[in-house]
Amino acid sequence: MFKRFAKVIAVATMSLLIALIFAGCASNESKSAMSSIKKKGKLVVGTATGYYPFEMADKQGNLVGYDIDVAKAIAKEMGVEVEFQNYAFSGLIPALQSNKVDIVIAGMTATDKRREVVDFTEPYFVSGQAMLINKKYPNVKTWQDLDKPGNVIAVSMGTTADQTAAAMFKHATVKKFEGSALAGLELTNGNATAVIHETPWVAIYHRINPDTTYAILEPFTTENLGIAVPKGNAELVEWLNKFLVKYKQTEEYNKAYKYWFVDMPWWDLVPPKK
Repeated sequence: MFKRFAKVIAVATMSLLIALIFAGCASNESKSAMSSIKKKGKLVVGTATGYYPFEMADKQGNLVGYDIDVAKAIAKEMGVEVEFQNYAFSGLIPALQSNKVDIVIAGMTATDKRREVVDFTEPYFVSGQAMLINKKYPNVKTWQDLDKPGNVIAVSMGTTADQTAAAMFKHATVKKFEGSALAGLELTNGNATAVIHETPWVAIYHRINPDTTYAILEPFTTENLGIAVPKGNAELVEWLNKFLVKYKQTEEYNKAYKYWFVDMPWWDLVPPKK
């Protein structure tokens, strides 16, 4: 009887030790992102150019924008260099999941569906979907006006605009493009009635193309933009949340916000038309 009891205790003890070992591994794994970034001395950031004013390329091909400034500030606070990797928007989460990038900063809305596969920080910007309309369609004033047979809505594939269009527009035709720039080009070329996108992009793209477009800037959704992090990296999310609170209280943040959302001469970023 004693031997049997001792055997049970031994098995239970071994099970507990194994559980503790795996718990330790899980804890180390959750902290691995921060330590890995600091060890390699570089923060690799995934982004997707073409989303004014968050991430775009200037005439020299350099990455610029509000998100680019935020990423540089994060790397500076970490004490590491920053490297940007440019993807189609639909490729950003796969890049994060396969550890090709450490974080994603790309005007990405923190949706419930995306939270199933990645983690997000607290919002660093609040936006919403708006409409950029081709001037050939002056009667389109609301999303209900847009949802008519024969109308074509251009969206960037994999974005919340893509998801919104699929859910809300039952009669218009939705065309998907690899990136905001191609969706906008479809509109200015006269092949689409409208582009659905977040308010800042719509406002700026209209300012760049006033002869062919008009903007309905009253958003018909509310969207919280967050920094995406590989699933299970609680330490990194916590660090980023603390950074964002601190960053929003700095003069550096005030200057970046004013520059990109108030003062920026957008025509300086537009490549010459061919």
